[in-house]
Amino acid sequence: MQVKELMKARPYTVRGDEPLIVAARRMLEHGLGGLPVVNEKEQLIGLLEVDDLLPKPENVPFSTVQALQLFGEWVDPGSIEKIYAQYARIPVSEVMRTELATVRPEDSLETALARMMEGQQYRRVLVIDEQNHLLGTLTRSDFLRLFVQGGA
Repeated sequence: MQVKELMKARPYTVRGDEPLIVAARRMLEHGLGGLPVVNEKEQLIGLLEVDDLLPKPENVPFSTVQALQLFGEWVDPGSIEKIYAQYARIPVSEVMRTELATVRPEDSLETALARMMEGQQYRRVLVIDEQNHLLGTLTRSDFLRLFVQGGA
């Protein structure tokens, strides 16, 4: 099978110059775990995932204490308003991932699955054309559905 037979066409996207709050709302509205990021020419430039929007536990330098860090800043307890302000101010391009798993529509599903599994780091493979325009996406759930349904 080829990628174009399984991919979800016309995926939701966000532009790199839009604030994080727009991306977060779009993810929640459509039940998405991530959004491809495009430029003004609709070319793929990155990926924003829910994990990128949530605080991460980090060791405080020179201490055994763990605290939360978001967008390179320490998050104080009770600072939800500060996080909201950052979401409204910071553009997607500052937080997005630029190392992406991409394939072409005519590639095999085996190629797409191999790209997704590289280092166990990708949750989705983005399908692009020769001009780097986003055509579709394949997620881990798409592959699981295919395996359960017996290869279509």
